[in-house]
Amino acid sequence: MSSQDLREFKWKKRILLLMDTKNDLNTRNLQLSEFNARYNEMKERDLVLFVYNGKEVLDRDGMITDINPDNLTYGEFQGIILIGKDGGVKFRKKYLVEANEVFDLIDQMPMRRAEMKNK
Repeated sequence: MSSQDLREFKWKKRILLLMDTKNDLNTRNLQLSEFNARYNEMKERDLVLFVYNGKEVLDRDGMITDINPDNLTYGEFQGIILIGKDGGVKFRKKYLVEANEVFDLIDQMPMRRAEMKNK
């Protein structure tokens, strides 16, 4: 099986990357719960969630993905990183972050505004 790269999501999805290089499961689970409870709102915004544990990239259910972590150059950062559809980092903040803060930011983006207008 070949490995994926986050760049393969460019122009298709927004990525919410939970950085947990210190394996702080309690904080990670609190942050995951915040977003998993709002799954429909994430889906509406074309937002996919991944967790990087310092070795592997996991999906929102904690399953190991085939995404290659070698290109994740965010160091020891503990928090969330929002990557826009254009592939650029749009938001970076240490844990814990409320889902509304991320959703409000996305909803102000020109591409998202156009998506909402065209629905």
